[in-house]
Amino acid sequence: MEERALRRFRETLPLASPDLGEWLTGFYQKLTVERRASWHTVHAYFTDLKHFINFMTQHRGEMLCLKDFETLKPMDLRAFLARRVREKASKRTNARCLSSLKAFVRYLRQQGHGVSNGFEVITLPRLDKSLPRPLSETQSLHLMDRTASTWGELRDQALFMILYGCGLRISEALNLNVKEWTPPFLIIKGKGGKERGVPLLPVVVAKVKQYLAASPYPCTPESPLFRGAKGGRLNPCHAQNTLRNLRLDLGLPDTATPHALRHSFATHLLEAGGDLRHIQELLGHASLSSTQIYAHLTQDKIFAAYQMAHPRGKD
Repeated sequence: MEERALRRFRETLPLASPDLGEWLTGFYQKLTVERRASWHTVHAYFTDLKHFINFMTQHRGEMLCLKDFETLKPMDLRAFLARRVREKASKRTNARCLSSLKAFVRYLRQQGHGVSNGFEVITLPRLDKSLPRPLSETQSLHLMDRTASTWGELRDQALFMILYGCGLRISEALNLNVKEWTPPFLIIKGKGGKERGVPLLPVVVAKVKQYLAASPYPCTPESPLFRGAKGGRLNPCHAQNTLRNLRLDLGLPDTATPHALRHSFATHLLEAGGDLRHIQELLGHASLSSTQIYAHLTQDKIFAAYQMAHPRGKD
């Protein structure tokens, strides 16, 4: 992911004037060195800045420079967001894009540059609240209990098992190196560089050991834990495509994605009586409100079961 973020930064620089490029470089350094932002965050920020700078150059008929940030009007920003909507960008994508622009504008102001107040006039689009859609326990176990006949199938099974058994994000699992595989606990570096300890179930440890033993590549401390067919770090697209194919074979819903396994981990723990605070720690959520969304899921199930079971609920 670091390589992708650096590549996106380098793609953005030639689109801007040299004076603006200087401050884009400073912003990149602030994110990566001072704030220690995740590489996913850095990639997202510069993806959005690239789209914005490219659009403004076309919109104004000249290369965007630092001085232009003092004169940008709300109508310019609305024109950019309208273009994104025409390109089928979702409300969530547009909200993230506007957040990225405002983060860069805050950085410019901190460095003493004057910036148009048009960025304050434009508000984030209102997002529709959506609940996580976990798999059922049966569906999750069917995914884990398949017979694996090749090294690649063992790898995929081990990956899905660690996502479901530990509640990891797909990026967290794929960023692991062999030296960081330290049963019975993993130290995971999550969003913003925050570390957390995650216990490993014996069945997860056994499956990963089986996969590593079958690997055609040497397991050096610095090598990726999950490797692709050519020996490099496994791409998240592979996990997504593999699970998409398995949905058809196993009759899983369209919502069965690698991230749904993380949702399933949290939901099933909560349904079994797990403490919300403990689940927050395991997931690496900074705020309890992020974890409480799973409580709504379990409450809905309890209420549905109550309606089905109670004599008056069937009237």
